[in-house]
Amino acid sequence: MQINENIIPYVPIAPRVQATNEKSRLLCEQLFLLIDSVTSSQILFNHQTDKGFLSISPDQINDLIEELSKTDRSFKKIDIKLLNSSLKDLIYPMFIGENTINSPIWNNTEVRVWQFRLNQIANGVDMELLTNDAELNLDMALSTLRIWRNSLEASVGEKQVIYNNNDLIYKLMDLEQRLQIVQQKLEE
Repeated sequence: MQINENIIPYVPIAPRVQATNEKSRLLCEQLFLLIDSVTSSQILFNHQTDKGFLSISPDQINDLIEELSKTDRSFKKIDIKLLNSSLKDLIYPMFIGENTINSPIWNNTEVRVWQFRLNQIANGVDMELLTNDAELNLDMALSTLRIWRNSLEASVGEKQVIYNNNDLIYKLMDLEQRLQIVQQKLEE
């Protein structure tokens, strides 16, 4: 039996964008709304294939908007210079900087990119508040159930998709813990 290790659900970035000021947050949120839409359209744009990193060519941004505008008129061109000045204010995703890399999606040609780190630990977030928030825990439990149900439904008859028993056990333990928090809050 072979376990499919490529099942990674995409979590939209735009709703989670954080910046030191509102203007920068709104501008950067527009960029990540674009990235979320491009990802769901399955257009290749990420020039850095390491997990947890994202590299997009600033020269490519308005071309991607133009491509998406063929089916979705809600996207407007972005002022790249203004967006560039807002990147220094980003908290999440973390802006690493502008670099030149050899792009695996553009036949290893040299390309200028903005690099972001997506898998950073949220410094300054009081985790105790998260573990005591009944509404958040209920939402997380329900979303986990939906993801697993959809994955299991999609895997019916698919011999390549096999789940390890431990994965399911740990997920059920996590759900039980979250629902216990919700129950405690409801009893208070």
